[in-house]
Amino acid sequence: MDQDTKVIQELQELKQKVGHLENLLTEQANKKEKTGPIRTFIEALVSLLFGLIVVGPVVVIVVGVLMVVASWLGMEF
Repeated sequence: MDQDTKVIQELQELKQKVGHLENLLTEQANKKEKTGPIRTFIEALVSLLFGLIVVGPVVVIVVGVLMVVASWLGMEF
């Protein structure tokens, strides 16, 4: 009987801890959902710079290689 009460108390403590953790997780999720205009602007700027610096040159290199291969095959554009 004594062990049963200890187990019940431990389960109640664990339930409280899990409830506290769930509250913390929901608060963190709410903070992530609320993005301000400055953060949105910075994310857009980073995306634009990534596109210009990384994606742009890669596309130019791929098109250049395709044109060289096409010229070897005798195709004209």
